[in-house]
Amino acid sequence: MKKYLYIIGCLTAMMMSSCEVEFSPNAEWKNVPVVYCLLDQDDDTTWVRVQRCYLSEGNIYQYGSCSDSINYPQGSISVALLAYQDGTLKDSIAFTYTERDRDSGAFAYTAQPVYYALTKNKLRENYTFVLKVRNTADGTLLASTEPISLIKKTSGTLISKPSITVMPSGDTLGGFYFNEGDPTTGAYCLIQWNPLANARLYQPIVRFYYESEGNVHYVDLLCQRVTASSSEVRYPREQFLTDLKTKLQDDPSVKHYIPHVDIYLTCCSEELNAYITTSSQGTSINQEHESFSNIIGGIGVFAARRTHLYKGMPSDYSLQPGAGLYDLLLNLGVGFEAE
Repeated sequence: MKKYLYIIGCLTAMMMSSCEVEFSPNAEWKNVPVVYCLLDQDDDTTWVRVQRCYLSEGNIYQYGSCSDSINYPQGSISVALLAYQDGTLKDSIAFTYTERDRDSGAFAYTAQPVYYALTKNKLRENYTFVLKVRNTADGTLLASTEPISLIKKTSGTLISKPSITVMPSGDTLGGFYFNEGDPTTGAYCLIQWNPLANARLYQPIVRFYYESEGNVHYVDLLCQRVTASSSEVRYPREQFLTDLKTKLQDDPSVKHYIPHVDIYLTCCSEELNAYITTSSQGTSINQEHESFSNIIGGIGVFAARRTHLYKGMPSDYSLQPGAGLYDLLLNLGVGFEAE
């Protein structure tokens, strides 16, 4: 797969089609699409964001705050997802225009155009996919991608640890709990999984449930991200408690512990991993750095991810007095109440 690099410096020099092309801020205006799309076969809807780069003189933030500067007018472009198997076209999925509000900021935050398609059961794991954006007036191709593959489950159990079975045996308890660790590492929960085909970056998420005022709520706690070279994460008990306190300290309600969690294994493809890695290098809009793009004729990213891979399991109610999760929650200071 070709990988196109573009340099982000000041906002007046936002794109280069490749690192071999010189960019002039005074060049004639050119229509350069910015395209973002992530395919997840577990989603029932796929979304595509398409906007455009622009050049300007003077205060560029004034241009960015104008919707006409960054958005294509409704009906001016078409977006399609093409599915191939062994080089043969198997399906063509057309996207529909709609608008969604975005958070306020320096760029236009009126209703923003996005494109969607219902893709449940259409994103087959044995297909490869290409995204194309065309000018509807004359059918010319504005942007496209090379084929990408979806992230596939492998045989066997996806999440191998923690075990879903609660079987007390000596000092061992199944389900989500924190072992005693050692003086160096401290207590931690070991989360392990079997690798998925085409996945290059993993991040487990612990969905913690609690009850308040008769309703069940949850918060998602992010574990460490690891690359495909690893298939396990240690979630330290102290980090878990710190994350949970951060999530719940603004909720003044009386809470009751529900001894159940869901462990999600989120992951992404090589393309999205490269985009995340390079995009996180810069700390300032004036700091020049390379950023990944695999959009032919534009910039952005077209990649695969999976966010619905999960395993529900009981969590430790009381492994031992003073150290079990229930006792720790009571002492956390965020409103948990004894049964």
